[in-house]
Amino acid sequence: MVPHAGNGFWKKKMIESRVFHIQNQANTAFSVMQELRINQQLCDIVLCVGGAKYSAHRVVLAGCSPYLRAMFTNGMLESEREHVELHGIEAPTMSLLLDFMYTCCIEVTVDNVQAVLQGASMLGLHALRTMCAHFLQNQLTASNCLGIHYFADVYSCTELEAVARQFIYQNFLDVIRMEEFFDLPEDRLLSLLKSDKLQVMSENQVFEAACSWLQYDPGKRLDRACFILQNIRLALLERHFLENVVLKSEYFRTCPKCQLLISKAIRMKQDSSELETVTPRAQPPCIYVMGGRNSTDSQLKSTERYDFLVDQWIHMPPMNIARTAVGSASLDGVLYAVGGECALADTQDDTLYLHCVEMYDPVRKRWEHKPNMKLARSFVAVAAVGGYLYAIGGEDRAGSYNIVERYDPKVETWTLVSCMKRRRAGAGVTVCDGKIYVAGGYDKGPHMDRASMEVYDPDSGDWTFAPEMEKACSGLSMVTLDHLIYAFGGRYRHIDQYFDLVERYNTVTRQWTTITPMTTPRAWFGIAVFDNRIYVCGGFDGNSRLRHCEMYDPESDTWTVICGMKIGRAGCGATVV
Repeated sequence: MVPHAGNGFWKKKMIESRVFHIQNQANTAFSVMQELRINQQLCDIVLCVGGAKYSAHRVVLAGCSPYLRAMFTNGMLESEREHVELHGIEAPTMSLLLDFMYTCCIEVTVDNVQAVLQGASMLGLHALRTMCAHFLQNQLTASNCLGIHYFADVYSCTELEAVARQFIYQNFLDVIRMEEFFDLPEDRLLSLLKSDKLQVMSENQVFEAACSWLQYDPGKRLDRACFILQNIRLALLERHFLENVVLKSEYFRTCPKCQLLISKAIRMKQDSSELETVTPRAQPPCIYVMGGRNSTDSQLKSTERYDFLVDQWIHMPPMNIARTAVGSASLDGVLYAVGGECALADTQDDTLYLHCVEMYDPVRKRWEHKPNMKLARSFVAVAAVGGYLYAIGGEDRAGSYNIVERYDPKVETWTLVSCMKRRRAGAGVTVCDGKIYVAGGYDKGPHMDRASMEVYDPDSGDWTFAPEMEKACSGLSMVTLDHLIYAFGGRYRHIDQYFDLVERYNTVTRQWTTITPMTTPRAWFGIAVFDNRIYVCGGFDGNSRLRHCEMYDPESDTWTVICGMKIGRAGCGATVV
């Protein structure tokens, strides 16, 4: 039975309006328009590019390209012409861009990316331009970064220009061996030489790079040597190098102005206050290892540095105070050596526990004394987070500690913060997501190694327990990559066992797993992270204090032996600066 209109049925049930959004409608329409373009149907414009001709639809081009929209709608001559010449873009690139405007799809390759970005910039295809810039960021190498930087600068790709510039600074020592460097025009070379951010081991390397650029085309460049020399920080060169190499160089020995600059630099090296006015270059990140002990020395002052680029250790200025069982961390571009112990001069059977702190500035290449901790202790775990340095646990003659002190470098003071829940010395420590994780360690009171781990939240000031490691031990080391915490090695005192074991803790799943062990068991060793790889240095394997170092690659879950330290050492500190 059909309802009667008068009974109000339709009025109650009828929906007066509804908005429908068919997501694929626009894609379908553009697909049809692309088919029409290919078949040259309903086309009303022909683009002439480099001798090639492309039929298209004005409304599609105007809808995709602000440049073409302005051309077709602002009363320009092209708005009435059926054939329009486009300059500044190549025909193959235009073909790709036309397909992109109709299909929203384009294949960008290393061979066409610069041409596509250039065309996208001209036509105002901003999303495509941005994607091309990101593509180029991922293609940066020492051999192409100068060219990409110049390209990004010309086309005002701000983010790409900044990333390429930083890449050049960080990889300067590789860049200067590439053809692009030797082809640099003088103004761009000078811009590089003026930068404080070049990462080099010494100013000698900047000088040698400049000389190699001059030597590449001496006929045209020799008369520019004086201008180049003015941008070398001559006072930072080693004195014997200044006197025996720079002063006698074929480029500078016949130029009075150059000789004057070099002589002034030699005089500056004798005046420390004047030398302080010369800004050093940035330095490449390196591992610094300091202190410890070996079979000959009960404690060491020495410091050495590992250069990732050349797989080589070099001696650095020693600490002011010899120490082993020292804690270390880097903060704000400097490194700290905290606490430790040393054997007293009159007897090898007694130990002096230290509360002294030293800071090393890798730019100035010198150690400075900093305020002492409140509590003297060795085997202290040290971590940096939130602009502060934390000294955690440790031991002295009386026993092990759960005490935690925090150092504020701005006001140079140590203050006590919340204690750990357990006493532990020689514990592993790392920072993950702004929190401090401490695991393992030895408690002298009950004579036990711990497997427990606890977490400190600097915001709340609270310590909480996290899942335990598989093995109880002390003398282990810990680091963080992403949300994963790695615990390496250590010693179980009860049976005097040294571990090559590596455990990994997932902070998301809160689970420990065992991964590929180190090539050598070790405890009380240095550890550092650089470029998503983990480096372990030295330590004690139960028989010897080690020079042996190895590197772990989490991607392949493999270990590689690297150059050994110059001195075997255990109980050393290590950090990357």
